Amino acid sequence: MARTTPTYTPIRNYAIGFFLSVFLLFCDVNYGSFSQIRGSVNAVSAHFQIITHSIFLTFDNLISSFNQNKDLLKENKILINQISEMRIISQVEKIHAFEKLEELNLYKDTSIRFSKKHSIHKIAYIDLRNYLCCSSHNIFLQNPQKIKIQENFPVIAGGTYIGQTTKSYLDLIEVILFSDTSHTLPIKSNSFFCNAKGRGKPITIFCKLDKNISNFNGNVGDKIFTSGLGGVFTKDIEIGLISDVNSMSPDEVEVIIKLKANPIEENFYAIINTIKNET
Repeated sequence: MARTTPTYTPIRNYAIGFFLSVFLLFCDVNYGSFSQIRGSVNAVSAHFQIITHSIFLTFDNLISSFNQNKDLLKENKILINQISEMRIISQVEKIHAFEKLEELNLYKDTSIRFSKKHSIHKIAYIDLRNYLCCSSHNIFLQNPQKIKIQENFPVIAGGTYIGQTTKSYLDLIEVILFSDTSHTLPIKSNSFFCNAKGRGKPITIFCKLDKNISNFNGNVGDKIFTSGLGGVFTKDIEIGLISDVNSMSPDEVEVIIKLKANPIEENFYAIINTIKNET
């Protein structure tokens, strides 16, 4: 294999380079010939360090701000849940006040009394597909402590009754909503009583009255209350209002009622347990 012959560099070239370097160094030391260039280099280096420090500082601030926002969001979520729980407890206490008044009027001459207990549960799941289109309207509540819940206990949310318990599955409680087509709720207004049924549409129930529409005294916007019949729900609790009135035949009127509580908007629910005590 052929080899490349080394290139010969005359010694005078090294001597010229050496003396030129000494000359430039002498000029710089004695006359400051390159001070501006050196200053510019130092300035560029300083600016580079400042920019680099600023970038790292900004990045560090972003990380710190992100962590602070994450903590604030977590604290905000905790506060929202606490406020929701306080609101549902306030709603329960309001309904308890109605119940106590009813008990005093009903049992003032007897030794029978009813004690009310409630438990607060966070929603676990709502079957939106069925709720928005079909006849079955159910929600499931969390029950991590596995509290024993019987069927048909009244359930409160949104400042009023919203449904009844049906079944328990380990750490879940199933609740049937008033809008379910299989549910019946005794209601009243200032002009009529009826057993309202779920319509299979969100926050909607209806009832049919054997009346001519010309003889119907109710109006759109009238408030609807629980009648207390059946003994499950305390009477005179507002649950909705009349949204429409339809004439089904010469002797039948259909009353459409929009419910006050919307399960999609609620996170916490209260289940009311009624225990009869005899003294």
